[in-house]
Amino acid sequence: MTRLKYLFLFLAFGYANFLTSAYGLEGITDPAQIPAENFFKENTEFSYRISPDGKQLAFIRKYTQTYNIVITDLEKFVEVHEFPVSKNVPEQLTWISNSRLVFGLTGVIYSVNQDGADLRILISSIYDADKVKGYISLVKNLRYWSLLKRPRGNEEDVLFLSYNSDGHANVHKINIYTGEKTDLYDAGKLKADGLYTDRDGKVVLVEKIKKEQHSFYRLVNDQNDLELASLDIANQSYQLNYDAKSYLNRSVVVHEIGYDKDTMYLSEKTSGDRYQLVKYNYVTNAKEVIGSDPIYDVGSPDESVSLHYDYKNKRLVGFSYSADKRKTVWLDDRFKNYQQTLDKSYPGRINRIYDWNENADKLLVVSSDARTKGKVIVFDTIRNKTIVQTDYSDMLSPAHMKDTEIYKYKTQDETAITSYLTPPAKTTNKKWPLIVMPHGGPFSRSYYGYDGHMQYFSTRGYAVLEPNFRGSTGYGVQHLIAGKQQIADLMLADIADGVRALIKENKVDPSQVYILGFSYGGYAAIMSAIKYPELYSAAVSAAAPLDLNKQLKHYKKEELWFAYEFWQDLIGVKQQGKKFVESISPYQRVDDIKIPLLVFHGDRDNIIPKEQAEDFKKLVEKKKLNIPVRIIQSEGHGWDLVSSNTYFAEKSVELFKANKKSIQ
Repeated sequence: MTRLKYLFLFLAFGYANFLTSAYGLEGITDPAQIPAENFFKENTEFSYRISPDGKQLAFIRKYTQTYNIVITDLEKFVEVHEFPVSKNVPEQLTWISNSRLVFGLTGVIYSVNQDGADLRILISSIYDADKVKGYISLVKNLRYWSLLKRPRGNEEDVLFLSYNSDGHANVHKINIYTGEKTDLYDAGKLKADGLYTDRDGKVVLVEKIKKEQHSFYRLVNDQNDLELASLDIANQSYQLNYDAKSYLNRSVVVHEIGYDKDTMYLSEKTSGDRYQLVKYNYVTNAKEVIGSDPIYDVGSPDESVSLHYDYKNKRLVGFSYSADKRKTVWLDDRFKNYQQTLDKSYPGRINRIYDWNENADKLLVVSSDARTKGKVIVFDTIRNKTIVQTDYSDMLSPAHMKDTEIYKYKTQDETAITSYLTPPAKTTNKKWPLIVMPHGGPFSRSYYGYDGHMQYFSTRGYAVLEPNFRGSTGYGVQHLIAGKQQIADLMLADIADGVRALIKENKVDPSQVYILGFSYGGYAAIMSAIKYPELYSAAVSAAAPLDLNKQLKHYKKEELWFAYEFWQDLIGVKQQGKKFVESISPYQRVDDIKIPLLVFHGDRDNIIPKEQAEDFKKLVEKKKLNIPVRIIQSEGHGWDLVSSNTYFAEKSVELFKANKKSIQ
């Protein structure tokens, strides 16, 4: 909720009193009094952008039936305009001048003045209406548009990317006032699935996809002839191509093309186990390492790096990556000083600078930690003044919640594992009940930051452990690749070793250890219940693959070739056979589940079809097993509705409270 709307309440009653009364938090002394739904409230204001001159702030505000654009005057710090634009979510809200913005709606680009006037379609989904004579020509002219490069200042011609009905990419330069289009690259000849362009729209790399194979090419002449692209690093040639089997172990990952002539930014591991961020000249093959970390990857196939540019001076000024917390490295002294000022003003938080005006003297900052969803802050560097625009945690009580700690432990084979540990919000002298929350993927990772389920469980008296077991991204290739063909073995063992470490340290009550997760985390919860029934007292699974052979058949039937080959390889189907796959599938192992289990699944899940949960439900009912299966309406693989997340969290705690193991 934007604080400007309630400025008078600041003056009359004080902001804290207003928040507690508005969200039923007045008089809270026990964190368990925070209503469950408050942890899952959606952010209704987002996509903040500062105008090039730094005088205005634009953002999206969501209402029940519409999305509005809101404009704040940053000199007076008051909202001066608000106007509706759509019932659908606007995308890529961007200033293209000091008075005009563009945004996308389902692939169509709109432009509008900052006061809401002259709202019109800038780029239609029909590329050339004059060529549409019937259905076939209509399909050929359909395009899905998006902004390719952020405009610099008040330029008239802006770069856009379009995809045709076959999913092939095109590059265009479009005048934002006349709508006149100049085609810079036509995918019709080469049928490119992805493009890497320089700042002027010139295509540097072309990506083509055939089944699970991704191939990269360079243009060699004006006739769009191609040659396979490779990079020469330290006199060694590295192909950019990859398939499902080599995806996780690529030597080089290209991020984007830079401002400097013939340069790109990429992450590479040609000389070690961890990826480092490199500035690479693709003509001279010169390489400059600009970011490395002894523990964490600075970018990887599944770890993003955010590159921060000074658009006015056309240069890279910093980058962000995920270490134990999200970390920004500034290459520019001015931004280093800005960061130091913010960190002093908001200590113990991640203060992420993510947008600024053309002169970089007014900044947008998100300040957050694991207890809060974050604050959007405007930092006026000339006046050395920060103003909170929006507090996403105004329905919570962070003072009564616990921050997340970095917890490291050793496995039985002495491998170091980094995890995140959130203690119970209310401190007692007793050992903690523990909920283990393995992440999904599984070739992903847990991150430091706010998580509604984690904080809900913490306020209800549970510690929460989120381990980055082997197979997790971000900790080097060996840590990642160690998880191949180990989804029901080594990964589960690493998770269990984290529990044992906390028990050994006398932090956790061994009679109250539970496991819960989504996607692979839900699979891990069930298989851990089967493999370690002596360790866990109950388990909750959501959106999990329950029959792995059927899941592979689903990928094949839907022609999701990359996913099919990826999981065939990572499970080890060809090496171990279908019988092995059955032995690590919850559906075939249902009789081995000896602790209480609760299963959830969304009825709109298009990643793991709901038939997996429906078949599992039929099986447990046929066998008369007490394993409730709940199919949640209107939810996909990830859950968005407050009611669904609240129901899931409350039912999970209800199960855990009812099941405490008897320890001999």
